[in-house]
Amino acid sequence: MNLPKDNPHIPEYSPNPSFQHYPPYYSAPRKRKWVAGVLSFIVPGTGHFYLGLMQRGLFIMMLLILDIFIITSFASRSDTSVPMVTLFALFIPVIYFYNLFDALQTTDNVNRRNELGEFATGLYDSEDPLQKLIKGTNLGVIFIVAGVLFFLLSNKPRWFTGLFDLMGSYFGSVILVLAGLAMYVLDSRKNK
Repeated sequence: MNLPKDNPHIPEYSPNPSFQHYPPYYSAPRKRKWVAGVLSFIVPGTGHFYLGLMQRGLFIMMLLILDIFIITSFASRSDTSVPMVTLFALFIPVIYFYNLFDALQTTDNVNRRNELGEFATGLYDSEDPLQKLIKGTNLGVIFIVAGVLFFLLSNKPRWFTGLFDLMGSYFGSVILVLAGLAMYVLDSRKNK
């Protein structure tokens, strides 16, 4: 029995099991760098939301809010610690410009992942150190360290205030030297 074909663009059914029916392929729209950049410039973290990276966007927003909260809590005290306010104030442009740079760089990775689909799953995840940092136990360790620092900064035990009186001006430089050493070690392991 031959039935007329109403839709010539629909392929015929084949009982052959080697013939696979694939769903139609619709490519995801490309994300634009300028949109991610403008959103990140206006409100840090929203460029990552545009790219579909919700965790990273929330992490950057919370980091910036936490930094502003620490600055205001230090500045509102009667015994204001100017070096600590200055140190945490210097973190604001670092977070802000990292957010902008990361949104622009991540746009290419997101577009590549959307184009390659499942072939790019291992490629994108292995290159993302921030995503590795905020997963699982690492995020828990970060929260514990932040909680201990908040406790020490709010209660100000004698040994802690003595340590800051003794080494207050060296604190920021020690943090920067340790961060630089950590980046050097991680980069040297990566290049091997």
